[in-house]
Amino acid sequence: MWAAFGPPLFWGMSMQYMILRRADKGTESGGLPVAEAARLLASLQPSASAVRLTLDHGKATVEYGPFADPAEMIAGFGIIQAESKQAAIEVLRDYPASEALELELRESGCPGGCAQIHPANVPDPKGKRFAVLLRASDALENEVPVPQLALDTLDAHNAKEAAAGVLLAADGLRTSARGARVKIAKGSFSFIDGPFTEIKEMIAGFWMIRVATMDDAIAWARRNPYPCGQYVEVEIRELFDAGAFTPELQAAEEQMRSQQLDAGLRAQFAAGR
Repeated sequence: MWAAFGPPLFWGMSMQYMILRRADKGTESGGLPVAEAARLLASLQPSASAVRLTLDHGKATVEYGPFADPAEMIAGFGIIQAESKQAAIEVLRDYPASEALELELRESGCPGGCAQIHPANVPDPKGKRFAVLLRASDALENEVPVPQLALDTLDAHNAKEAAAGVLLAADGLRTSARGARVKIAKGSFSFIDGPFTEIKEMIAGFWMIRVATMDDAIAWARRNPYPCGQYVEVEIRELFDAGAFTPELQAAEEQMRSQQLDAGLRAQFAAGR
């Protein structure tokens, strides 16, 4: 759905893939270049303002950034539609890279089918946007099934939060065995197919929310009914405000986000991603 990459493909005509732009020293020191940021659904602020939240059988542990290893983080993500993984890889040949970088391509959605969310149309929204990134685990990576009741509970929670104007988007990621990693450098383009072994570096799903502060985002993440068991790790990242872009890039960012939300990003990650 990157407009710069050609005509849009609409929901139902093809498969949906998430593009994760891996972090590096450059993004950690200042963020994504505006040409990239305007083409992504979410451009994330450096980890200096991030939080890692661990929930272990009801006990919450909060770790504040910055975090030492950029390779374990992402700097932004977007959504594209393509007929196949190979077709999605070909789309990435036109990614607006100004320097060497790594992208991770992951099929989105859930193995057994997911409900969709329908974000509320808030005329003058207040607050900041945050991404709550679910860290992968062996069970999620192997797509171990979870109880249907847990998924139904999450589905209902997502619908309520979307209706309240808090939840803006959400989706899950299939196992990395269905994905690929793309490396782009000046004059070169290469990729490798999954699966990948660095579980702690991977994301299994996300929620995009709008709340007033990071403390509110932490509180939201603590009460989110994750269906993947009693041990959960998430990373909470504030998004850059589109107001930091030029007027042209602001318009591009708003159009991109509207296209993604109107398409109905699926609200829950699958049984056991």
